Amino acid sequence: MSGKELIVVTTPTLPGYEIVKVLGEVHGLTVRTRGVGGKIIAGIEGIFGGEVTSYTSECEKARRESLDRLVENAERMGANAVLSADFETSDILQGTATVFATYGTAVIAKPAEKKE
Repeated sequence: MSGKELIVVTTPTLPGYEIVKVLGEVHGLTVRTRGVGGKIIAGIEGIFGGEVTSYTSECEKARRESLDRLVENAERMGANAVLSADFETSDILQGTATVFATYGTAVIAKPAEKKE
């Protein structure tokens, strides 16, 4: 890995790299509420059916934020990669808020030596 860029993969291995050390579980999360304006727009969109674009946009932002926090936490642990990354959502507060979580395994990886 060149520079300080942390690699995040959904797979349990990192092709071309050797796992030197497993640092442990790492996560990132954010909680989002559904504002009145968003509920109104979603209600109007719901009348016509199809995608609720106001929620889609907020979900994309929340997903990115939880992933960014996962990366920050992994870097604090000394990792340069995260394996088996996954995303999960859960409604809380009687459905008025949603938790967006990203989790995986923080590791230190180095490029695998080429076999001749």
